[in-house]
Amino acid sequence: MNGLNPKRSAAFLLAFAAAGLASGTLLGLTLKAAQDLSGHRVYRLLLNADYVPVLKQFRLTEVTEFVIHLFISAALCLILGWIWQKRADRRMPSTASMIGVTALIGGVVGLLLYPTTLLSAGGTPPIDSLPAWAWWLAAHLLYGAASGLLLRAVLLAQRPRRRM
Repeated sequence: MNGLNPKRSAAFLLAFAAAGLASGTLLGLTLKAAQDLSGHRVYRLLLNADYVPVLKQFRLTEVTEFVIHLFISAALCLILGWIWQKRADRRMPSTASMIGVTALIGGVVGLLLYPTTLLSAGGTPPIDSLPAWAWWLAAHLLYGAASGLLLRAVLLAQRPRRRM
């Protein structure tokens, strides 16, 4: 965030986090709809935290679990936004590259997280459920693409305006 004053820099960091809240909400709603339509418990897997040592001590509501998911999404987009910003300081990445690379990152995150179903106390899809894997991966690719598009919008908004 070269050349931005601290208040403006903080505003863009908040905008990156807000992009994560928006794309995280999209991911949650997509997986909830997929679960409702297909019966594969992919939304339950998204919210599942019963394998996290500190969290498993508490009986968490769906809303609390969703807020935890949104916090993680906001943190991820804050980090990705900062990385994209550093790249944009040299040369602004194209919309296609931001969407494509960030979608790929979303897909990798999805691939890495699905096996946590093995750590669950129950209620999540089986590890060998190909339809659940497909829903999960498709939703995470969509999440990544949406994150890339929103982060691109933030980067474009921070560019200095040209005077006519």
